[in-house]
Amino acid sequence: MADSDDSLDGLRDAIRRRGETSTATEEHRFQSLAREYEAAVARLVASIREVAIAVPELTFATEDEKEAFTSPAFPGRSLEIKDQRARITRGEDFLLFDPTAGALASAMGQVRLSSSRPIPFLMERALYLVRGGPEGSWWGYRSAEDPSQFALPFTRKALVRMLRAVFA
Repeated sequence: MADSDDSLDGLRDAIRRRGETSTATEEHRFQSLAREYEAAVARLVASIREVAIAVPELTFATEDEKEAFTSPAFPGRSLEIKDQRARITRGEDFLLFDPTAGALASAMGQVRLSSSRPIPFLMERALYLVRGGPEGSWWGYRSAEDPSQFALPFTRKALVRMLRAVFA
């Protein structure tokens, strides 16, 4: 019987088969989620690099990392992934984008932000990878200007605002 069967016989059958299910599909979903996060971080770092190197007064650098990706949806599972930390500096001022490979209940991953000066429009110092939407996964941030939304899209314009807050 199908797993979506809502009959009592379907429930009894599912209970009897509980320990017999193959974990291959679950492992594939977990690996797919980890690889999606890994690719999203690479795209994010590339877009940050593109903006930062267009401003000659700023210095852009990356650090390669390997991290263990985990998710509360897949307890006990871990997969090593590659990502990059992105740092933008000018003199003593800095803005650091630091990926953290643990998925959250509300987002599949995040990037912590550290900066030498406050970024007043941020509610939290993090970017969140949000799944869904017409273009797939997207990076978002919590805005102090619109706290009613979980996340606003992290666009080129938002990055320029961050750079202005830290370096101008």
